[in-house]
Amino acid sequence: MPIYKYKVLTKEGLKKEGAILADSYECVYKILRTKNHCPMKIRKVYFASQKVSLDDLLTFFLHINFQLKCGVGINDAIESFTDFQGNGTLNATLLNISDSVKKGESIGEAFEKNHIIFDKVTVGLLKSVESTGNTLEIISNILNFLRMQMDWKNNVKRAIAYPIFIVIVAFIVLILGINFLGPQVISLLQSQGEIPPLTQFALEILPEISKMLLLSMVILSILPWTQRGRDFLLRLMLKSSTIGGLIVKISLWQFCKVLHIALDARLDFLEALDLAIKTIKIRPLQSELKSIRSDIVDGYRVSSSFANGRLIPKEILMAIYVGEEGNSLAESLFHISENQYKEILFGIKSLGQVLSIGLTIFTGLIFIFTLCSLFYPIYNYIEIAGL
Repeated sequence: MPIYKYKVLTKEGLKKEGAILADSYECVYKILRTKNHCPMKIRKVYFASQKVSLDDLLTFFLHINFQLKCGVGINDAIESFTDFQGNGTLNATLLNISDSVKKGESIGEAFEKNHIIFDKVTVGLLKSVESTGNTLEIISNILNFLRMQMDWKNNVKRAIAYPIFIVIVAFIVLILGINFLGPQVISLLQSQGEIPPLTQFALEILPEISKMLLLSMVILSILPWTQRGRDFLLRLMLKSSTIGGLIVKISLWQFCKVLHIALDARLDFLEALDLAIKTIKIRPLQSELKSIRSDIVDGYRVSSSFANGRLIPKEILMAIYVGEEGNSLAESLFHISENQYKEILFGIKSLGQVLSIGLTIFTGLIFIFTLCSLFYPIYNYIEIAGL
């Protein structure tokens, strides 16, 4: 069923926007009129044209978790959420889910139809409600996972904020030096009949550096908009031992965390493993985990199958071995994922400090070079001229 966005004038004279699921424009118009609204604009939109942020999903599951703790049914909780949140696509999707549940579909099936908004891992965990019946526990685990994702992403943003600021400052210094000081220095020094070699070199090399910086900034801002661009950017970052190692650690943390949540929801191990593998975006690691799954299907022990992998760290192998031996694999994975998460936060902080120091030195060198090549000749000229 399509989504329609609308703008209406309420009977109180207030403008209101929203989204609704309907078969046609006429249906939307009738629904709005029955609510005593005066339609001003109605347009058809699609799921793929809209984005639902991690923050929106976190707010949604936070609301559902609270409502379930208060004894409210999940369908009523979903409908109550649409009354106050403003994301039209999420609103319409949730109305569609609510409608499916009312028709007798399970929560997992209803969410599975909307995989564009809710990823396969979330849908898979929600489908486990059918076998366990413990909706609150599963929602709480999903909420905790989303919170941790939001936390490390916010840490990444804070870590790179200052380095990005430093790069922008360096670019501004270069632009000012080239476009404003350069021509003035040339005109002043030509009257003396001689241009210092350092100044000549600066006026030749600074434009090239500024072009490279500008091109890099444009490319880095465009790449994340496409799947190919994101894949290329990921491959590029993986070549760095520091950044690549941190990305691998984050991927393995997501794997262990989802595997723990799925096992805690009493999913079959292979089903839980399939969900966890879906979180991995690094192809060599994903291929290795699929090979490990094949070994388990062939009858090998879980710990033995993981031990044959080359990319799985020793601490994870030890946690899986201990968990399997003690029949407490979910608990063991919980502890290792918590330790990994602390290491990730520390790694992000350390990376931010290294980038900040490195780019500060780089910007300082550019500033000193600009000062020596452009400012000093002007000062020297003024001193010689006796001004």
